[in-house]
Amino acid sequence: MKGVWLFVFFMAVLVSFKPVMGVEFYTEADYKKIFFQEIQSRLSKVYPKLSLERFSVEPREAKVIKGMPYQVKFLGRPGLGFNTVILVFFKDGKEAFRVRLWGYVESNVSVAVVAKPLEKGEVITKNHLVFQEKPLSRLPKDVVLEEEEALGKEVRTSLKPNVVLRKSFLNEPVLVKRGQEVLIIGKGRGFLVKTKGKALQDGRKGEVIKVRNLTSKKEVLGKVISTNEIEVML
Repeated sequence: MKGVWLFVFFMAVLVSFKPVMGVEFYTEADYKKIFFQEIQSRLSKVYPKLSLERFSVEPREAKVIKGMPYQVKFLGRPGLGFNTVILVFFKDGKEAFRVRLWGYVESNVSVAVVAKPLEKGEVITKNHLVFQEKPLSRLPKDVVLEEEEALGKEVRTSLKPNVVLRKSFLNEPVLVKRGQEVLIIGKGRGFLVKTKGKALQDGRKGEVIKVRNLTSKKEVLGKVISTNEIEVML
């Protein structure tokens, strides 16, 4: 009889500790997915190749039942680098608790890298460049992303191989050289005049330089528009 009562007691204890079925809690993987989806929805149009390099949840021991409504709040403006998101969970229409999500967001882009040595004043050709994937958040803002941004331009300083090319390293090539004969184009309202001139300064495209009108012998200022044309507003 004593054995029967022990068996009944043991079964009662098992029933009392039976886990609640059907209840699921958010895991760190779930929070990571939510975080990255929120980042992508805000940044993917600007940065198509996004990645999440580091991630953490606070508090780590939080037990949040899946399906509870929540609101997403970014601390600061979302962007590359460190981002913090607060998930505010609600129960019966009232705030129940908060979970902090933290992550480092990166975007890899293809940038121009110097492939062979460049001397100061040398003009860049295709042979001087290779394109490599680099983390954008760790790059200067003026990196060269397109080949056309660099080809045909001069470097302001000598550059070694494996240097990431920046726009600040580049100059437009000299189109007009001092002493060169040029065509002065005078523009006014309703008329256009052309005459021969002589450049008194070197000039790059768009720069304003001194030029002498060979007919009138007068010096004027004009904008370089091609390898032998100077535009003067009359």
